[in-house]
Amino acid sequence: MNDTFSSDFLWVEKYRPHKIADTILPNDLKNTFIKFVEQGQIPNIILSGTSGIGKTTVARAMLDELNADYIFINGSLNAGIDTLRNDIAQYASSYSLKGGRKYCLLDEADFLGAHVQGALRNFMEEYSNACGFILTCNYKNKIIEPLHSRCSVIDFTYKKSDIPKLASQFLKRITYILQNENVKYNK
Repeated sequence: MNDTFSSDFLWVEKYRPHKIADTILPNDLKNTFIKFVEQGQIPNIILSGTSGIGKTTVARAMLDELNADYIFINGSLNAGIDTLRNDIAQYASSYSLKGGRKYCLLDEADFLGAHVQGALRNFMEEYSNACGFILTCNYKNKIIEPLHSRCSVIDFTYKKSDIPKLASQFLKRITYILQNENVKYNK
């Protein structure tokens, strides 16, 4: 095992891609995110799709690739108005020490109540010069319309024709991880 990581380190974090090019996605989706990175700025976006499909990984990879300052808020754990008022408002109202735009990544934003989402709408407008917002959700219908209108909505949907290619890429990635971790496996 790699000495830099303890034996209890989560592989999902250890092997999480830090560049969009390293993610496993259909080409049309991947190209959308590559364009954001090439432009050097991510618009306010809602990433929607089933659980475990890669929304948070993509958001973090874009932010890592841009070397952007960002705050991560888990909407299923921190869904209250106090999180919005204290954490997000304080963060969004200041400027990045690195220069450039900073971001607020609201993971599982569909767990935020309508009143919190309403307040978030105002924050998106008030702090638009300094801070961008990335929301992930499993159910985009649980995100209020005023947030939809302030964000580009990107659905993580896969065509049947994409599945064999993606499955092959996943197999290669899993094989690499198992070999790197010295785990015996039966292919």
